[in-house]
Amino acid sequence: MKKIILGLFLILGAVSFAVPKYVNTTKLESAGYEITTDDEDLFSFGKATQEAGISVAFYPMPKETPKAISEAVKNSAPDGVKFISSLENKRAYVLKFKDGEVYTYNFVPKKQKSKDCHISVLYMTDKDLSGASLNKAVDSSVNEAESFLK
Repeated sequence: MKKIILGLFLILGAVSFAVPKYVNTTKLESAGYEITTDDEDLFSFGKATQEAGISVAFYPMPKETPKAISEAVKNSAPDGVKFISSLENKRAYVLKFKDGEVYTYNFVPKKQKSKDCHISVLYMTDKDLSGASLNKAVDSSVNEAESFLK
């Protein structure tokens, strides 16, 4: 009997550590997102809308800078994905990639909402965004990603 109780506590302990404590998974799932990765060094989730495919990653690297996170994303782009440009607006560092007919934008906020992690948003669309439309995509995506942090 003691072994069964110990086993249950170990399983419950593992489950409680699975999702980072700073993530509101109830809100995330009710917004239509699906958790795609839940590792020690990465928590990610995504969804597809009529406008775009959105994938959000939380990196628990509080000692890194947002610029370093953005550069790491740039350097980890798969072969065949063409890097177009790097820019920044008042809210985030923005990377632009193209793979066939799909444009992929990466947004890394300049200021962390949580000291526990950095946010990286991949925004995939068939539209070539610039100016006000890009700023609107950055703001809405980052606001939504930040809303899932406790």
